[in-house]
This record gives sequence, C-alpha cells and structure tokens, in this order.
Amino acid sequence: MLPNIGDTTAAIVWGIPVKPVDLLNNLDAYRKAIPIIHTLRLCNQFGKGDNVFITRLPKELIGFIEEELLVLQRANKKCSSRWAKKYCCFEGSCRPSDHMNEIGFSSQTEIYDSMAEDVLIRLSDTHPEWPLEEWLSNGYSSLPADVQKLVDARVADDFDEYGDECVWELRDENSLNWPSKVRKHMSSKGNNDILRKHFGVDIWIMHENLDTPTIEYLKRTKRFSHKMGNPERATICYLILPTRAAQWGTRIDPECGFSGDLFGSSANSMLVDCSSLSLTEEHQRRFARAMLRLALKPSGHPSQLRGALSAASAMSTSSSPLRQVPFPTTDGDLFVEEKTKRDTATKKRIKDLEASHWPKLMLLVDQNYTDA
Repeated sequence: MLPNIGDTTAAIVWGIPVKPVDLLNNLDAYRKAIPIIHTLRLCNQFGKGDNVFITRLPKELIGFIEEELLVLQRANKKCSSRWAKKYCCFEGSCRPSDHMNEIGFSSQTEIYDSMAEDVLIRLSDTHPEWPLEEWLSNGYSSLPADVQKLVDARVADDFDEYGDECVWELRDENSLNWPSKVRKHMSSKGNNDILRKHFGVDIWIMHENLDTPTIEYLKRTKRFSHKMGNPERATICYLILPTRAAQWGTRIDPECGFSGDLFGSSANSMLVDCSSLSLTEEHQRRFARAMLRLALKPSGHPSQLRGALSAASAMSTSSSPLRQVPFPTTDGDLFVEEKTKRDTATKKRIKDLEASHWPKLMLLVDQNYTDA
C-alpha cells in the first residue's frame, strides 16, 4: 500500500475574513474580561442592600460599561505587540529594528547610546543650532523629546541596514513557530470554545503560500517595500458558522514504486446538503454580535481576489473547468505606469470587497503535504 503524502480539508461555509492579529488580540481581551462581566451582571441583577446602587442601573448602561471594560482590555499594548511582532516575521514584513529590544538594543543600553551618539553627530551637520557638545556630554536621555524621536528613527534605519545578522535566528524562529503557536493558543486557552459558546461561530485559520503575482503586488506596498520585505506567506482567518468539513489524503501514484520519483494526485467528490446553504436571520445575528463584541472588521487580502465559483454558468462562458483563477497574471514585463494602474485597481477591489455585504458563501480548502 502506497502512503499518503498529505491531506486536504475542504468545507462550504458562510464566513467573514478578519485580520489574524486583531482576532487573537481581541479574543484574548474578551476572554480576560469574561469574569469581570459576569460579576458585573450578577451584582446588577442580584445585589442586595440599601447602598448597592448598581442594582438600579438599566441593562443598557450595564452594556456600555461592559464595552468600556473590553476597550480597556484591548488597549493592553504588551499583548497586542506580542502577536503583531510574531506575525510580521511569518508574513515577511518585519524589519531588523522591530526586534532591537528583544536582542538587547534598547535605549537604556550602552550600545544604543553609542549608535545614538553617532547619529546625533551626523544630524548636527544640518542642525548647527543644536548644543551638540552639551547633549553629547549629558547622554541620550537628556535629549529633547522631538530630537530623541528623530534620533530613534535614524538609529532604526541604520540597524535595518546592517543588523539583519543579529536577528535572523529570532525572525526564523518566530516564523516557523507561528502556525503551531496560533493553533495551540486557540485550543489550549479555550478560545475556540468561547467563540462557539458565546457567539455561535467557529474560526477557520489557514496559512497560505502566496503565488508569484500576489507576492509581486505586496512587495510594492508600503508594508513590504523595505529591502527585507519578503511576503511569501499569509495567515487568512475567517469567522464561520459551525460546519461539517471533509478531509481526504493525497496519495502518491503507483508508478512511484517503479520510477523512484515522488509524485501524486488525488480526486474526490461528495454531495452537498443544499438545505444547509441558507443563511438565516439568526445566523446573521451571530456574526453581527461576534464582530461587534470582538471589535473586528472584514479584512480583505489580495490572495482572495479570485473569480467566484458558480454551480451553473452561461453556456457562452469560456473557462477551463476545475482550474483556479489567478489573482492577476505575472507583471514582470509591465511598465511602471501599468503596474501603478494595476495596483490602484487591486487596492480598490480589496476595499470594495471589505465594504461589501458579509457574510458570504465560500469554499475553503486547506492543503498539507508531508514526506511519504
């Protein structure tokens, strides 16, 4: 028996795409606020005593207080920056300077002071009015706030230019561990259960290897335009209604045993329960509540700009069946003006997609490959 070389999971879902970092941050904030919210509600409903004024507050005001609690939890910059930094490594948008504090290059260290001093001397050439000798003798911490900000930016630029060797191991570790950390966090922290219990929705998380045209487009965006930008992968998250997914293995072809090469293909088919495709008002309320309480917005990604599937298209439509429609064709030979025009159109398509009515019916496919 020839082994599988991977597996494919597919599902037809009603879903809304959201930013992975926003989901992780805001779901963490919601989970931490749950005990406080429960206590607030219990005191409001069952508090006793003449001075227990919370019992007199209307439910609408309690709701406002709950929302403020969630806002305060979401404002925890330490938690939000932790997820954001790790994801930037995975998607290839981080700069060496993003990791300066993690490797001991903070503004409280001697090595940072030395870099800041060098930058300050260079900047003083265009600022003769600065009391340079006084600032150099008193150190970085004595600089005015606006000068500190300017110096910090130039130090970061210098570190981006020469500091890649100092952080590449950390960046690689963050990138390699990102999928497993997300999976473990969602399951071990009870976040999956919270989504189902409190909102009646699930989450579908995919880690996508991007195609060449999408990579070319992203490299021209501000997020990836620096020299270390390497947008080869992206994490795509969807809030979805609970669904019944299908999974099958990708099996190597029998000829592999004779040729010594490793190759394979799989085909599968299954029936669709048409009665499950209807989106009810109750379903829409679930999505609306989850998006509101978790402070999420629909978020498009250029990899999602595909042609829509259709169970019955016009006879005159010419298309290759069962072929994925690419985002744009490769643009390596286009002039700058044409690339700019295409990029503008792509940005508009993403904004239009985000602003359109959600949730939408979609097919989600997740493929994994392993050594046989």
